[in-house]
Amino acid sequence: PRMYGTIKAHKPEKNYPMRVVVSTIGTPSYGTSEYLVKIIQPTLNKNNTRLKNSYTFAELTRSWDVDPDEIQVSYDVVNLYPTVPVEEATNIIVQMLENDHDLPNRTKLTVEDIRTLIELCLSKCYFLWNDKLYRLQNSAPIGLALMVVIAEAFLQYHEQNALQAANAHDPPVAPKSFVRYVDDSHARFQTVHQAEKFQEILNQQNEHTQYTMETEDTTKSLNFLDVNVRNNNGRYELKIHRKNAITNVQVKPNSAHDPKVLKSIFSGFLNRAYRICDDRFRQEEIDFLINNFVE
Repeated sequence: PRMYGTIKAHKPEKNYPMRVVVSTIGTPSYGTSEYLVKIIQPTLNKNNTRLKNSYTFAELTRSWDVDPDEIQVSYDVVNLYPTVPVEEATNIIVQMLENDHDLPNRTKLTVEDIRTLIELCLSKCYFLWNDKLYRLQNSAPIGLALMVVIAEAFLQYHEQNALQAANAHDPPVAPKSFVRYVDDSHARFQTVHQAEKFQEILNQQNEHTQYTMETEDTTKSLNFLDVNVRNNNGRYELKIHRKNAITNVQVKPNSAHDPKVLKSIFSGFLNRAYRICDDRFRQEEIDFLINNFVE
């Protein structure tokens, strides 16, 4: 397997750090890993804090009872994949599978069979760097499909413990809502102090997994995923958020691409505008798309 890095172009304030990726295509664990994901993912999908995408988040925000004075924050896990302790996460997945009564409908493998295959995939994480072979210790690489569900199970377990601890705290500091997409979480609190205390509780769950926090700005707006969320007197208003690294350079109608490809690209962006943007922002987003695709 070859190790390479992708630049995090959206983080200039950190001197454009590298995201290390190990391509596992063609390795003995690749096919097994893909199969295990199909078995494990349905169990993880039952978690009620997990977001499927930004569309799910937009739908949720429109169902919330919003206080004009509440604050919203986002939490981000620092270097998620390299910090996930594989052995602990494997035990968490096994426990989840043991409690999933639908598992026999998806596979003939026993839970112990699945554990053995997980350990086999994760115990042989090696990569090539400068013509030398190295082995990853106590973690697995980005690039192995199984690592996605390993990390997801690990976060689900610890965030549920954190939410229980926040409810038991005196006084309670549990968020009014808490949802997460991979390593990015959105939460609502009555005060900033509650948000900071909950961050402390999250960081106490595992010494290797630490969370940073971003608070809404003075206009009560917060960017989460590709959505800008603003609390306008007790109602969340949504519009598209674009990171600074996005160039907005798009293929043009007169390019040599297949017309079906051109249509699908534009339709995808247009669909996002209709599903995320509130009415008063939608036309502005559509005009922006037309200018970028046509001019």
